Amino acid sequence: MEIVKAAKEKVDKTVTFFKKALGIMMVWGLIFSLVTIGGLRVAFDYDDTLVFSSPAYAKAFKSGAQPFSPQFWETVNTSYDLESRKILTNVLAWAFRVFGFKITILADRASFGGDPLRKEWRRLASSFVFIGDKGSKSAVLQPQKGTYVMYFGDRDSSITEGRKARVLTMRIKRSPKSMNKEDYHPGTQREIVVPFSEY
Repeated sequence: MEIVKAAKEKVDKTVTFFKKALGIMMVWGLIFSLVTIGGLRVAFDYDDTLVFSSPAYAKAFKSGAQPFSPQFWETVNTSYDLESRKILTNVLAWAFRVFGFKITILADRASFGGDPLRKEWRRLASSFVFIGDKGSKSAVLQPQKGTYVMYFGDRDSSITEGRKARVLTMRIKRSPKSMNKEDYHPGTQREIVVPFSEY
């Protein structure tokens, strides 16, 4: 009797597990379908949002190239091996990706030498945009460019640009080690600041 009872309990647990798993898969399938059909997108800034990129900039400044020249940007864009991915924002980006959202990455850079960087992020992002070539983030986030529902950025100007495009915009904190100290005053625009996003 004890063996039969133990077997029954094991079967009940297995059935319960599969019911829960099936329920989760059905919810995921529904969300994925709605998001995919709607063509919904989420955008992330690159520097100081998805990655801590100060080491790549430091290398470019030390290279002797004229700051912000084509050679400077080529050094920055090809030094992505020196950058470190920020944990929370990358988890968020992949979570949106899993639920069917198309991810756009916006880099405040010119595109010189940027093809390997685009290739590096191809699994996550359906679009990698160098803002130095496009003019403004709000132009990229406009409805005719896709249905953007959320935008994550670190800069004050990113918050302004996101709101200009009428996209829900959230602030990502910069690493305390970031060499970029300008255009950064978290909370001053009454935006949502994502906690622990500096790491």
